[in-house]
Amino acid sequence: MNSVEELCALIGSRITWGPGEDASSLTADTPLLEMGLVDSLAIMEIVAALDKEAGVTLPDTEIVAANFRSPKALWAAIEGLAVEGRP
Repeated sequence: MNSVEELCALIGSRITWGPGEDASSLTADTPLLEMGLVDSLAIMEIVAALDKEAGVTLPDTEIVAANFRSPKALWAAIEGLAVEGRP
């Protein structure tokens, strides 16, 4: 996982989009929770995909609503893990 754009693509592929909506509309600032795009199940699917596809393991302490407010918020959490020396 090298960029917030890659993260947006991963998140977009885990969201159930309504009629007229698609993953290309997802940006780093999209308010995921506020728009109802993710729920607890989608969050766990995103967490699993990060681990399986990107090798990024989020510790339980990082699986909180604040980190899933937007792709940019989640990207900041992922970068924080890298600074701490975690994958």
